[in-house]
Amino acid sequence: MKSRIIALSAILILLLATSSGVANPGGKGDSNRDYTCGGSCHGDPSLSSDSTAIINVEMKSTAYSSTTTEVSVSISDLDTSDNGLVGIFLLGSKNGNDDNPEDHGWTIIQDPNGGSSNYVEVVSSENQVTVSWVLLAPEDLGEKEIYVSIHHGSYYNHNNKAFIGETDAFTVNIEPIPENYPTLADGWTSPEERISGDSSTITVRTVNTESLMVYWRLSGESQSHQATVEMVSEQEWEVSLPATLGDTRIEYQIVATMGDFSNRMPWLSMGTSEPYFDGTSLGANLQSISFALIILGFMVSLQSWFAPRGVRKIIDNTAEVDKSINDDQELPVTDLDNEYWSRLMKSEENPGWLWDPIENEWVADPAVTPGGDE
Repeated sequence: MKSRIIALSAILILLLATSSGVANPGGKGDSNRDYTCGGSCHGDPSLSSDSTAIINVEMKSTAYSSTTTEVSVSISDLDTSDNGLVGIFLLGSKNGNDDNPEDHGWTIIQDPNGGSSNYVEVVSSENQVTVSWVLLAPEDLGEKEIYVSIHHGSYYNHNNKAFIGETDAFTVNIEPIPENYPTLADGWTSPEERISGDSSTITVRTVNTESLMVYWRLSGESQSHQATVEMVSEQEWEVSLPATLGDTRIEYQIVATMGDFSNRMPWLSMGTSEPYFDGTSLGANLQSISFALIILGFMVSLQSWFAPRGVRKIIDNTAEVDKSINDDQELPVTDLDNEYWSRLMKSEENPGWLWDPIENEWVADPAVTPGGDE
């Protein structure tokens, strides 16, 4: 009976500890997620309602195997909550698991926020959103499907439910890549960001490429500029892009060439981040010691500031010290001699010698000459 009570209590505690909310108004951040996310992303119909938003997907219906292609998603007529946050899925299926496009052979080169996730969160503007993914097509030939799903809140949402919208399958036919067709190397992804003020080069890896050109522009600009490109090894290139400051994003487009083929790829972007902390444990320890010395100096200063002001009484103990020294001084030599000789006793049995009763010894009598006469 007691074990049952303990088990029921544990179950009750776990149930109470489970969040009672069904929505995440603040979002959960970009990541790689399946469509249902185990129920936490409102795939369960009891936790969601249908969205009235219109989702439009634009993508080439054919793609060469292992080459880049772009998926553009436009969402309109959004009815979001106050923060305007919208979560967008790019999916390879809607099975509920293994839905990531990478589970179906695609490679995410870049997501709308500069990362490589299939799920991103963006803020809508005027009830609409336009985003895009850059993908590397699968090596497997044949038809592949791409889906887009969204979820968002609503201003009038008393039940705190999410609103779900989804598209039908967009079919892409993967065709064999022509021989010597230039493209990006499998596994290469665009850098997500650079440190503010950093003008170091980025590395691009390709296949079947004899020359590479890169164009860049700042986000929001229409005019592009040609970047400096240097081949550092076989099919590996270093691209010099100008440094950016603040929260500026720089966009760049890669054009790979081999013979008669010229592959102009979708625009990629790279964000700017604040400088990272760069230090060592020794520097941190020295800094801690310096702070400790500063605090110690401050405390000593406080002691001097709060010390009593005014005339201070100077204590002179010279007289006491002198008196103590005089008390400890030895008697004069003459007084000691008189005291010593007065205690010596003559003995008739031992003429010429004096007995010292204190030291218990005989002392030669100075009054007696060596011959025995006084």
